[in-house]
Amino acid sequence: MILLFIIGISLIQFGLYYLNDKYKTKLPNFLILLILLICYFFVFPKFFYPEPRTDRINCGMPILGITLGFWIFGTITGITTHIIWKIKKRKSTKAQQKRV
Repeated sequence: MILLFIIGISLIQFGLYYLNDKYKTKLPNFLILLILLICYFFVFPKFFYPEPRTDRINCGMPILGITLGFWIFGTITGITTHIIWKIKKRKSTKAQQKRV
């Protein structure tokens, strides 16, 4: 479930890059990456934390696993998505320059 969520966020990241490029906004793509990395570290893991049990015996291991999963896989996916977008953008820019 967490990996599907991270893949969905990666697709949203591609969409934000596309809209940023299409509408020629002044927002740098690096800022989009930075905001998503902050969300991977501090916001998204909290959506997947298990509910505390009422018998007051709560183990922190699931929370640790979820947090580390988002930190590791989210960071790798976010940076990989950013690099793929940059490569795609360079290739399309070079192709347009060759046509002209």
